[in-house]
Amino acid sequence: MTGLSAPIVNKVKRFIRLLSSDSDGEIVAVARALNRTLKGGKLDIHALADSIGEANGKRFSEADAAEIYRRGVEDGKREAESGPMFRNVNLNDDPSWHDIALECAEHRHLYEREKEFVDGMVRRTARGGEPSQKQGDWLRKIYARVRR
Repeated sequence: MTGLSAPIVNKVKRFIRLLSSDSDGEIVAVARALNRTLKGGKLDIHALADSIGEANGKRFSEADAAEIYRRGVEDGKREAESGPMFRNVNLNDDPSWHDIALECAEHRHLYEREKEFVDGMVRRTARGGEPSQKQGDWLRKIYARVRR
């Protein structure tokens, strides 16, 4: 990926890490963002693929690859400790969808169907995902009931 500025390289690294998401929609969005970023640098996915394993026109040694892997693991741990990458932007200090889902999940008196739904919402919102309109309405109703 020679010829790319550091900000573009950093974006590409972040996008590649995000491809490990459990959310299909998030993966598609990341893949499209990756392509747009490469296009902005006058490259494409083929140039990215060709550059893997090469640095300054040379192949990485196993020691280089191990060091890159070690640094990537450290970066991933640091990012995980700093909290979710995607957060609901919220100017009114209202709870995020994830906070709402977590509070509902902690409530003991949910019907079995509600418990399954809330558990699914916890997983869906963990990385910034949002419920559909219908799901949001149901989650708000459960939330209002458990807050009493």
